[in-house]
Amino acid sequence: MTNTKIPILSTAILLFVLGFGGRIMLHDYHNFETVMVSVFLASMLLPLNIALLVTMSIMVLSDLYLGYMGTTKILIFTYTGFLLVSLISSKFKNKLEGKFTSGTVYKFTSSGIIFALVYDTWTNFGVFWLSYEHTLDNLFLVYALGLPFMIYHLLSSIITFSLIGFPVYCILTKKSDSDNISEQNIKFEI
Repeated sequence: MTNTKIPILSTAILLFVLGFGGRIMLHDYHNFETVMVSVFLASMLLPLNIALLVTMSIMVLSDLYLGYMGTTKILIFTYTGFLLVSLISSKFKNKLEGKFTSGTVYKFTSSGIIFALVYDTWTNFGVFWLSYEHTLDNLFLVYALGLPFMIYHLLSSIITFSLIGFPVYCILTKKSDSDNISEQNIKFEI
């Protein structure tokens, strides 16, 4: 089931372009990206299997384009980090969706913050697991070294979820006046 007013394929392509294009264009600004918000929107608006396909397509194709494919082991953590965001979003989408209100903007912005924290916690653990001796001191060191990147990613998520994610969500889910009239007629007839 889709939650968008345009066909599933069109929505999937639009969200792929947003994630892939944003990752390519913003490549020089590490941790400022549109992949997270694209993954979130795909999970909010599309069936889970299509949302996961959009997520993996964004990552694999942009990594191929950027030349990252096969160059580092951390890819498994970055990919599964975005898949985790997708799964969590699809699980809680009924609590997150809403109309064009400040409360929904707050939910989207909060989601961006939470998902940046989840993703960065997971990928920092991946850096620790793959690159450091497994000691508690090294675990704390990796998270301490990752703080500046996490802060930048949090700011990126606040901006992209509020200024891109929420408006795109509203545009894709806004019902036309004829849909609202049809719903009122159905309620009146019942």
